[in-house]
Amino acid sequence: MTPLSYMGMNIGLRTFTSAIAASLLAISLTGCSVAQSSDFQNFDSIVLDGNPTPTPTQTIDSAGQAYATDPYAEVDIEDQSGDGRSVAIDEIKVARGNSFLVIYDLNGIVLAQSLVTPQSQPVTLLLDSPILESQELQATLYLDNGDGLFELDLDLPILGEEGELVHESFDYSVNK
Repeated sequence: MTPLSYMGMNIGLRTFTSAIAASLLAISLTGCSVAQSSDFQNFDSIVLDGNPTPTPTQTIDSAGQAYATDPYAEVDIEDQSGDGRSVAIDEIKVARGNSFLVIYDLNGIVLAQSLVTPQSQPVTLLLDSPILESQELQATLYLDNGDGLFELDLDLPILGEEGELVHESFDYSVNK
């Protein structure tokens, strides 16, 4: 063999040997890092309820009445006139979730109720029974308990930003 070809073979052999040595080093170091089992902590499990009902902040007054709190809730109704069959609501704001807008007469009789969402604007409610004479009416917001049905004893009246019941009184004049 000539010295020149011996030199080329020697360089090729060194490169091959270096590549094998680097591979063996990488393989042997891979198994060196093992996490300690003491690094992990046990946590209580988290269970998500399948019911998307919002959990309201509740307030209970001295008489035992429970209320939901929604600082963004608001009802805006102007005095109006009509045939006594419907009521127009200019603006409703709710942030906690689906709520009911309930229209009462001054005797506390429910004349209409409608499920409203944070996106409901404006709303016209058909009264269950037409009113026959002009009178003052009231509108009040209740937080739905998640069943989509208005139930006076289960849905909570909503307190607004200042801790007052979200309701508005308005005059309704029946056109004759």
